[in-house]
Amino acid sequence: MTEAENPDRAQLNNLLQQAKPLMLPLYADQQKKWLAESPLAQEIKAILQRHPEYFDDVSAVVGPDVFQKPKS
Repeated sequence: MTEAENPDRAQLNNLLQQAKPLMLPLYADQQKKWLAESPLAQEIKAILQRHPEYFDDVSAVVGPDVFQKPKS
C-alpha cells in the first residue's frame, strides 16, 4: 500500500518525525506533560485511535512506553 493510498499513515510518519527530536531529550514526567498538552501528540493519538495497527510503527520511532497502546 502506498502513502497515497493511505494518507493517515503518511501523516503519522510526518508527525512522528516532528515529534521524535522534541521527545527524546525529555524525562518521563516531561514526556507525560508533553503528551497531555502538545497538539502534535494529540494528532498522533487521534490517528492511533483510528488505526491501532500503527502502534508498532509509533513505538519504533519514539519508544514503546510513550503512547498508550489503543484498544483494537
